[in-house]
Amino acid sequence: MELHTDRLRLRPFTKKDFAAVHSYSSNPETVRYMSFGPNSEKDTRDFLTRTIEAGRQLPRVQYDFAIETRDGGLMIGACGLYIRNKGEAEVGWVLHKDHWKKGYMTEAASALVDFAFSTIKLHRVYSRCNSSNYGSWRVMENCGMQKEAHFKAKNKLRGDPDGPWQDEYVYAILEEEWQASKVE
Repeated sequence: MELHTDRLRLRPFTKKDFAAVHSYSSNPETVRYMSFGPNSEKDTRDFLTRTIEAGRQLPRVQYDFAIETRDGGLMIGACGLYIRNKGEAEVGWVLHKDHWKKGYMTEAASALVDFAFSTIKLHRVYSRCNSSNYGSWRVMENCGMQKEAHFKAKNKLRGDPDGPWQDEYVYAILEEEWQASKVE
């Protein structure tokens, strides 16, 4: 299964993606707000094995995609949709820092939201991020999501157990809100 946008191809992962995945997942700046990383080579291999296997499971509850540019086939990040409850899924993403601020993630995340509502027929899609992760919550807003929650002092940054508590935002969009945005 693949999703296509004007500039991107969202496709399943393969073992051949190791170098590209490791390039972003081992970069401390890229994964600063992520729940993983910086990855070792073993972490990256394990991620690819788990992700490829999850794509074979039925019923399917996890959709992970490698994000690749259509004009050169360069893999620049990843995104996914994870069914949490009947009718509801969480979306998430990571983009190599060399490709930030080019609109790629809004394009990929919008394709995920469209897929969630038009193909899987979900009722609600949500995403979460550290409140300091401006790029991520802007992507959520650009996809039509609205902030539903601001959890104060919810988490600590991974790898910094002695650091300060961090706030978390939750954004979501309902199927009827997505439908209305398609009419406008």
